[in-house]
Amino acid sequence: MKLDSRPDAMMLEGACVGYSRAVEADLILAEEGLVVEESIIDDSGNKVVLKVKNHPAIAISNLAWKQVRAFCSEFGLSPVARTRLKVERDDDVDDLAKLLSQPRRRESQTAGVPGVIQ
Repeated sequence: MKLDSRPDAMMLEGACVGYSRAVEADLILAEEGLVVEESIIDDSGNKVVLKVKNHPAIAISNLAWKQVRAFCSEFGLSPVARTRLKVERDDDVDDLAKLLSQPRRRESQTAGVPGVIQ
C-alpha cells in the first residue's frame, strides 16, 4: 500500500482529527456527565423549572466516532476491512523478506557476501 501520497495524508489527517475530537468530547462527558440541566421560567415568571437533556458533547462524540470508523475502514484498520485488503507484492519485497528472515551472521562470515557493507 502506497500511503505516501498527498490524498492519503489528508485522509489520515481526517482520521486523526476525528479521533482527537471524539476523545475530547468523551473527556468532557466524563467530567460533566451525560446530561445537563436547563433552567426554564414558567409563564407566570415566578417558578424555575429544570429541564434535563442530553449533553451536547454526546452528539459530537457519536459523530466523531462514526467518522473515525469510516476512516479506519478506508485504511483497512478494522477486522472486516482487513478481509477485503489485497496486497500486491513484488520480487524486491520477497527478496527483502528472505534477507531479513535469515539468521544474523558475524562480520567474518559476511566477508565477500554481495550487498553486505563491511
